[in-house]
Amino acid sequence: MNTIEHIVEPERLWLLWRSNATPTSMRLIVGEISRAENGMQAILRYRNGTPDFETAQQEGFKGYPSFKLSALEHQQGVLDAFVRRLPPRSRDDFSEYLDRYRLPNNARFSDLALLAYTGGKLPSDGFEFCADLDQARPPFELVIEIAGFRYQDSAQASDLEIDAEVRLVPEPENTFDADAIAILYRGNRIGYVPRGLASTFRGWLNNGYEITATIERINGKPERPLIYLFVKVR
Repeated sequence: MNTIEHIVEPERLWLLWRSNATPTSMRLIVGEISRAENGMQAILRYRNGTPDFETAQQEGFKGYPSFKLSALEHQQGVLDAFVRRLPPRSRDDFSEYLDRYRLPNNARFSDLALLAYTGGKLPSDGFEFCADLDQARPPFELVIEIAGFRYQDSAQASDLEIDAEVRLVPEPENTFDADAIAILYRGNRIGYVPRGLASTFRGWLNNGYEITATIERINGKPERPLIYLFVKVR
């Protein structure tokens, strides 16, 4: 089983949102969460004025619950609110939760890192988290979900093999996102690097980093499969 051996402690997370009412909508970066100066708390800033934020509002984005859009910056109770999306570390099965994301049980990492590596997703809303890894230096590993898998004509979950290697290919001509990184399996596109990481992956590729990615696991339902990759950056 793959295991994340090098954990990056992020200084900033992206807050992503996707409308549950619009099945084909993209993940949109609506906010950023950064460490407070004391290192123990976090600050949430909405990315007002960005194209993603404006698109999100058009699709019905009303802000994260308890952090109103009327204030573009929030400093009180931010990390506490987001950590409630994670199982308590005191739970007997917490080690199984870490295993699901290939995180080692004996490693020490912050709640901010745990949100980054797990995504902090809940079935009840369209929010998730993604680390800003622009300043991260290899070696490190991460598990990512393939974005847009079910919208690829050539993609069938039953055709995929666990541990099979995939290729990452930039798509600068992509009309939706010039930073898009396509994921190819046996020459066929099966989706994309998630939106919050696309520009970072492009930077790694441009800087000559060695990136290898293999199919890690297949979850979800037959009508909505979730495909995950294990990525190594060297």
